[in-house]
Amino acid sequence: MIVSALATFGVAATSLLLAIALLAAFWRFGRARHAILWGTAFLFITFDHTLMAVRLLTSGDHVLITVMATMGSLGGATLIALGFRERSGLHEARWISVFLAIVAVASFALILGFPANPMHRPLVTSYVTVMLILGIDSLRKGSGEGLAAGRVTQAMMALFAGFFAVLTVLGVLTVPWGSMSMDPYRAFYLLGVPASLTGIGLFALFLLAEDLAHELRQLAIVDPLTGLLNRRGFEEAARRIKAQCRRHGLPVCVAIADLDHFKSINDRFGHQAGDRVLVEFARRLRGALREGDLLSRSGGEEFVMLLPGVTGEEVGDLLNRLRTRLPGANDMEVLGFAMPSMSVGAVEVGPRDLLASCLERADRALYQAKSGGRDCVRVDGRLTV
Repeated sequence: MIVSALATFGVAATSLLLAIALLAAFWRFGRARHAILWGTAFLFITFDHTLMAVRLLTSGDHVLITVMATMGSLGGATLIALGFRERSGLHEARWISVFLAIVAVASFALILGFPANPMHRPLVTSYVTVMLILGIDSLRKGSGEGLAAGRVTQAMMALFAGFFAVLTVLGVLTVPWGSMSMDPYRAFYLLGVPASLTGIGLFALFLLAEDLAHELRQLAIVDPLTGLLNRRGFEEAARRIKAQCRRHGLPVCVAIADLDHFKSINDRFGHQAGDRVLVEFARRLRGALREGDLLSRSGGEEFVMLLPGVTGEEVGDLLNRLRTRLPGANDMEVLGFAMPSMSVGAVEVGPRDLLASCLERADRALYQAKSGGRDCVRVDGRLTV
């Protein structure tokens, strides 16, 4: 009993460390709700195993301790599953609360009705199994890339669920349900539970680290005002698309659009009005472009587009259609004034052209469009209508 109690205290200590790490991650890195759900889950698990160790070291009536430990087990498993659902953007399912209530009431009834026998254990471990399966399902429905979508990760979670399923079977086979003694159950529990809980906790920490890395990357490549790619993000994506067009023998054009007289908007209406114009302009331009086109804000009122499958002869007509459609009937309602016109410079990207040199050529074409009267499109210096 002393060895089992010490091992159980070890599980409690490990769970406490994982809880502290997860809660610290919540406070330090974005305060994601799933982090606090996971951290609280491991506090429940710490409470559960501490009480279990106390029960092993003491004699007498353990009904209250068993009830409280069972609450810790059920609560911890539920919060782990809810954390996975929260991270995947899934709504909390009402059936989980109903299922928890049914299992809790049934477990407490078994504990109170048969205080000398652990008849509630198979019910608790089967509930943990279901919650882990729910976590696997949430991973499958959530993030489409990275650690959460990896087959190894889902296999690991399935291994943990399988362990608790086997533990459920062993619990059913022990007395008074079956003829097997409690020793195999205890041995399997002490061998597998610490590894399973540590694995789940470390996996949760890895997911939080991955989320943070993704957020930092998004900050590096996304314009915070419009939600479009910034220049760095555009260049990374454009190189991939350009390479794909080259492999498939498709033409591709690059264009730079600039809002006309934008400075006067900031001067007359203030910078907040200017920001509204940029956000609305980005929304309209993104909505008017085709699927597969790439759009970014390179800085200020300048936007860069990569248009795969479009030749230099076709790009002028495409951009002029965009230019004439940008002013809207609800400009006064949305902005308080008319959407400014735009000038565009564009070039066709040759198979061996460097993206940087093409951007320089498009910028020169834009300068010609601005100096030639604005509200127009120039392709390699040629005015298009």
